[in-house]
Amino acid sequence: MHYIRFLKAPRLIDNSMRNAPSSISAKITITTDLGESFLRANVTLDVLLVAEDESLVLVDPKELVWRGEDGMRALEVAFQIPARLKKSHEGPVRVIVKARPMKTALGRSIRSFTSVLSQQESEGGIVEVGSMAIVLNPVPSKTVQPSLARRQLWNGRGEAIEIWEETGESIARHVWDAGLVFSAYLSRVADNLSLSKPQPKTLPVLEDVLLKGSRLKVIELGAGCGIVGITLASSLSNIDQILLTDLPEASEILETNIAASRARKPANPSPSADVSHHVLDWSSPLRQPVSITKWDLVLVADCTYNPDVVPDLVSTLGKLRAANREVLVALAMKVRHESEMVFFELMEREGWAVREKCRFRLPVLGGEEEGIEVWVFGEGGLVSYRA
Repeated sequence: MHYIRFLKAPRLIDNSMRNAPSSISAKITITTDLGESFLRANVTLDVLLVAEDESLVLVDPKELVWRGEDGMRALEVAFQIPARLKKSHEGPVRVIVKARPMKTALGRSIRSFTSVLSQQESEGGIVEVGSMAIVLNPVPSKTVQPSLARRQLWNGRGEAIEIWEETGESIARHVWDAGLVFSAYLSRVADNLSLSKPQPKTLPVLEDVLLKGSRLKVIELGAGCGIVGITLASSLSNIDQILLTDLPEASEILETNIAASRARKPANPSPSADVSHHVLDWSSPLRQPVSITKWDLVLVADCTYNPDVVPDLVSTLGKLRAANREVLVALAMKVRHESEMVFFELMEREGWAVREKCRFRLPVLGGEEEGIEVWVFGEGGLVSYRA
């Protein structure tokens, strides 16, 4: 899976003082989740200028070609703003960049959770990106706005999950593959409730807890942008509390995304979970409210890539288990190197057992196929991780 990213976020170049058309410029790249490799295939892109709520496309889409076969690493985006638009459109606008839909499976554009999972049947997907709101007639201000990009993913119930992430070349505070695929799976679990012929359960133990439990209390470790916890909160009505935890440097983006999730009104209002954020360092003692809550489920996604912190992660899971011996841990990971296997060794040593597991295929356009594994752990004696 690849992601369109803004290396330079779209900005307005106001040329009205020079009696010339204003324009919007940006720079994009297309990379894998950690930015370790660029898209090596040629793909046609559409650049859209839309109203802030995306209800209206304001100008004809601009076509660009990403020439990955030639080693492209960045692509400039620029287009003029018609004078009539500045006069007629009062609200902010937004720039969206996405892969152009094709008749073949090549270059599937990803803008829904369904397309995240259905790319298993394609040659790979490319996640589209949207900009922050841009004011066409700005008022001078000294306020410095954060540079963020938006991932908007639709579920099968006609609701959009909105996740903001940082722009630029940093890999921190971005959506990563395991978190996105795990979120798509959780969304599908909720979609399945409305089907006349529900699909077979992929992870029966986990799904029984999610669907049959009441007033569930869920904590996410290493939440990053918060996509997994926020998706779960918006998917099921029996979740009482979801606490998103990470280090202090993730606090701002987590608070932004929690606020965005609260601002969006679902198409079918239902009781929703209390979603909040808490700073949690795995190497430090647990503090309230984490330490005093009886958690039913622990979510972990994209957290085992650094083996140096894995002992602290496993230790934290053990501390959470002390308050509820029946707690389940749901871990989503993309195995990037052999050293990550230390996580399973430590979990087994601490008395955790694998209750179930599954693997989602993850085709990579122009590259070798990868996979996302989801493991569900409970206390003691059922299945070894080697099974």
